[in-house]
This record gives sequence, C-alpha cells and structure tokens, in this order.
Amino acid sequence: MRIDYPPPQPHGEIRQLLPDFFCVPGTVKLAPAVVINRNMGIVRWGDDLTLVNPLRLRPHQEEKLQDLGKLRHAIRLGYYHGCDDLYYRDRFALTFWRQANSSFYPPSADRLLREGGDCPVPGGRFVEFSRSRYPEAALWIPYSGGLLLCCDALQYWQTWRGCNWWGRNLLRFAGFRRGMQVAPSWRARMTPQGCDPLHWLEADFQRLLALPFFHFLGAHGDFCVDNAYDNVAAAVARAYPDIDRAA
Repeated sequence: MRIDYPPPQPHGEIRQLLPDFFCVPGTVKLAPAVVINRNMGIVRWGDDLTLVNPLRLRPHQEEKLQDLGKLRHAIRLGYYHGCDDLYYRDRFALTFWRQANSSFYPPSADRLLREGGDCPVPGGRFVEFSRSRYPEAALWIPYSGGLLLCCDALQYWQTWRGCNWWGRNLLRFAGFRRGMQVAPSWRARMTPQGCDPLHWLEADFQRLLALPFFHFLGAHGDFCVDNAYDNVAAAVARAYPDIDRAA
C-alpha cells in the first residue's frame, strides 16, 4: 500500500550546536497563510542518532543526516507534533518513542516514553507533564553540562526567523514575546477547564527545575546556550508566581 507522507516543508541546513548535538531549523504551516518555525534536534551517541521532534528533510539534507550516523531512534515530545514520524519510522526502521496517549498522528509507539523509564540516550531522563490535558514531555541529556529538550511547553524566541508575517503576528497576538517563556497558548490548552492556570502545572515544572542544565532547545523558537537554566527558572516564576511555595 502506498502511503502519501507529508512532503518536506521549507527548512535550513543541519547545524551543530554542541558536541554531538545538532539541529535543523524548519517550518510548519498552521493555516493556509500562517507559517511558524519548528526545530528538530539530533542527538548523537557514538554512531547512533536520535531524532527529537522529527521533521522531514529534503533528499540532500537527508543524505547529510545519514552521514552523521545511523538513525536508531525518534522521539515525539508533544501531542500536536508528529506529522513526519511515520515517514522516519517506515523509511529507516528506527525505534519510535512517544507517550501512551500521544496519538494525534501515527504511528503507534515502539517504546513508550515514561518518566523514570528507559531512555534511548544513555544517561538521559524523560520528564512528563503528568497533569496536562494532553501528553507532553521533556528530555534531559547530560551533554555539555546538561541539555533540556522540550516541545511546546517552553519556548525561547530571540528572532522570528522561520515565521512569515502572519505567523509572527499570530504568535504576538497569542502572548509570545522575545526571550524564554512558558508558552501561554500551550498552558491554556493543557490546563483542564475549571482549574487554575496559575497553579495547575507548577509541580511538573518543579520537577523539571530539579535537573541541572545549561542549554535548551524547544520545538519552536531559538537555541538558548549556556544560561538556559536561569532563563527557564525566571520564565516559570513569571508563569507560576507561587511555585517556590508549592507542595
């Protein structure tokens, strides 16, 4: 049976951000006239590659990706991401990781992503947003003093590169600003109706802040290098003013 995988969307070249960590800046079309950026992280361990928040590449860049190592794993960290996951699983016969109910896009999980469970990156840890309405997780890996990879929950915007005029203004209208932030639209969507958005998810962010990290990359926005922990802590404190007093 022939499967019509989504074609590659406009994207940049593979960039090395840290030793054995790479990124591809890409785009996603939210509506016919609305385009924003999205990022794929590439983690290398020995000769093995793990794709985080995968996005499909043009053939030339896909060849360069294979030059980096053997594609072994792909990880979906957010519920509304994953349109290219099936392509990678079928094309490269890799092991696909996602949370149990993160099924907005196919395929089903080869391995379930669980906090405290196995991780395809040696020494890495998953943190699940256990109280969110829809599955969301983060991945911490012990590279270069600690690297935190997220999907939609945390975003760091220094530029609006990869966003068209409509995309930039949609983000601004939704409350996004330059710098690190708990994504306002994500927080509203993930807080159940009738629950207080100023408190509902703060325990999940507390567990995230228990991890040491210097660097950060989300599925949208820019790479934050060296001072990511302080930026994340400040963003979480703005979103959840009582977090230091949370149980």
